[in-house]
Amino acid sequence: MIQTVKKISGILFVTCLSLLLGDCAGTPEKSYIDISKDSFGIDIIRGDGRPKWTAVRLKGRDGDGSAFLTVSSPIPVVSTDSESGDGEVFSRHPGDYFDNPEIMAVLTASPYSPVRYRSGLPQNISGFYRVAGETYSVPDGLHDALGLPAGEPPELLTPEEQLYWTEDAAGGFYTILRDGIPLNPVPVRDALSAVGWSEDGSTLILLVINGQDGKGYSYGEAGNLLASLGASDGIAMDGGYSARLSWKENGEIHNFPGRLFYRALPNHILLINPGL
Repeated sequence: MIQTVKKISGILFVTCLSLLLGDCAGTPEKSYIDISKDSFGIDIIRGDGRPKWTAVRLKGRDGDGSAFLTVSSPIPVVSTDSESGDGEVFSRHPGDYFDNPEIMAVLTASPYSPVRYRSGLPQNISGFYRVAGETYSVPDGLHDALGLPAGEPPELLTPEEQLYWTEDAAGGFYTILRDGIPLNPVPVRDALSAVGWSEDGSTLILLVINGQDGKGYSYGEAGNLLASLGASDGIAMDGGYSARLSWKENGEIHNFPGRLFYRALPNHILLINPGL
């Protein structure tokens, strides 16, 4: 009996040790951070660990930098009904926005749209976002959203709060940083895009982490990274192969990750400097 207990204890110890070592082995490597400053006054921050990540950080919102965050969507072919979310909205790529010289950076937001890009067929898809007073899709009761009140810091919106929201908003997935505390609603690691901001709204961060299929960051790790870059709150947007950040640096347009092909999405987060 004693030998049996010893064997079981030994098996449990080895199992726990293996789980611990496995978790440590899967922890993202510490990044060597490189920061360069663009002529527009934004910081481009690159982490060279594994997985790689890139962020655009702006200090000075609607004041020193005179720049702000907004959400953009393609023009609907059919006017969208604010209650049902029905209508036809076509997707586009982040690079399409840089025809406007005021655009400083573009981040993929939510894939929610009444029309799926790949099928091109009308579908009533839940997932909240509003642009210029139009409700393009309704809350699904599961996912958080990014509220963008005019002239104010962004707000994290629960599904219940989305029902009464009247200003611009982008449908996200989960809140990953709230009041400086990283949250980890889904522990799986993947590529993801995220938005973070300081408590007073003076610092904005657009972040993309590379590494599909378990090689990226978990939501909790991404929230911790946003906090280290100066954010007190943050939300994860679209992820996987849709995660993409585009920005202007020294007059040139850059993309991360640097893949040849990208998915077109129905809405994006834009960093705009109206003084350009």
